[in-house]
Amino acid sequence: MKNNIYKQIKNIYKLHKKCHFSKKSEFNWLKLENILKNKLYDNNKKNFLKYINNNLLINNQNLLININKLKKFLFKIDAIIICFINGKINKNISNINNLYYNINIKKYNTCNFKDINSQQNIYTYLSESLTKEIVTIHIHDKKKINIMPLYLVYFNINNEKNKIFMSNYRNYIYLNNKHPLIFIEHHININQLYLNNIYNTLILNNDSQLEYYKFITNENKNKNYCIINNEFYIHNNVFFKKHDFLMSNKNIEQNNNFKFIGKKSKLIYKSISLAKNNNFINLNNYVEHNRQNCCSIQIHKAITLDNSIINSIGLLKINKNAIKTDGQINYSSLLLSKSSKINIQPRLDILNHDVKCTHSVFTGKLDYNQIFFLRMRGISFKKAYNILLISFILDSLKEIKNNDLKKKILKKILFYLSIENFFHEF
Repeated sequence: MKNNIYKQIKNIYKLHKKCHFSKKSEFNWLKLENILKNKLYDNNKKNFLKYINNNLLINNQNLLININKLKKFLFKIDAIIICFINGKINKNISNINNLYYNINIKKYNTCNFKDINSQQNIYTYLSESLTKEIVTIHIHDKKKINIMPLYLVYFNINNEKNKIFMSNYRNYIYLNNKHPLIFIEHHININQLYLNNIYNTLILNNDSQLEYYKFITNENKNKNYCIINNEFYIHNNVFFKKHDFLMSNKNIEQNNNFKFIGKKSKLIYKSISLAKNNNFINLNNYVEHNRQNCCSIQIHKAITLDNSIINSIGLLKINKNAIKTDGQINYSSLLLSKSSKINIQPRLDILNHDVKCTHSVFTGKLDYNQIFFLRMRGISFKKAYNILLISFILDSLKEIKNNDLKKKILKKILFYLSIENFFHEF
């Protein structure tokens, strides 16, 4: 199986390099080739081989897309839309030419960011070597106060069975605006079978303010794989809020690498992960503080049903020069069935004494004493169960400022968990 996959990817790269060759893509291909040939197995390689199995791997194809069908899944918000379909930006839907963002698309992977030092893996090498469009995004006018939100949509479609359509993306986003910005990243999964592999580098320059919302929604039962590697470089006086809402495909893997390279910056990162059936979510969060007077607050919540598994690994590293750091990690999770699993591994690596760092972990099930309490007040068992379940994640939704967006994501969560919308009664 391993040799078969290696041959498939090698043939894909040979075709790819005819139109998209660069020294950087060749360098990353050699790294990828070495990993595939090596007999040693890490978790990334093991999972990748497991995904592909004996299916035929295809590096994204241009298929006819029903635009009206796609628009039904989009959030109806006033924003600049960039729509990625099967590995490329669809210019019929996307607002490439706009007043707010300079969006540059290149065929060749020649963009280098000098401070990149995060750990690479099989998926980052896939993105660097096989991406057909390298996308960079800048702010047009640094002094403009009211900049429209940026809505990034990833939509994939596959009409053939026993073939995995692989879409690779490599994006660079540079922020240098002192006024608040909103980014919304939406992954839409509607049918089978594909592997969506995304590698993002986001640079938040001095005095940037950003709210970043990520939604991975599961519209139907499917067997898709979503792999996301994110790098965030945080400079001076940055305020960065990140919200993730992950509703599992067959498999979601997300690696976040936050690096504080400036002073007096703050990160607030909240996530909600939901998994059911036999699905799997693997989350790795690495936060590194290198300068003084910075703050990072992480609040992660997870719910598993059926035979699903969620793995959540977090490392908070405080280096010697990062005095007066405030670092917090909080994990809370609910197991709603005996066969579901949640594995949590928080770690602190603190190399100086002038810091304030805390971490906490809670894993359990719904308290049936509380259900009994609600039932004694005339509330049915089902509604009491639902009230406790949704109240577990409600505080993570409160800080979404856009009420329409908040209602839509709550509706999707309720649908995913098969819970009725009863909040109007209270």
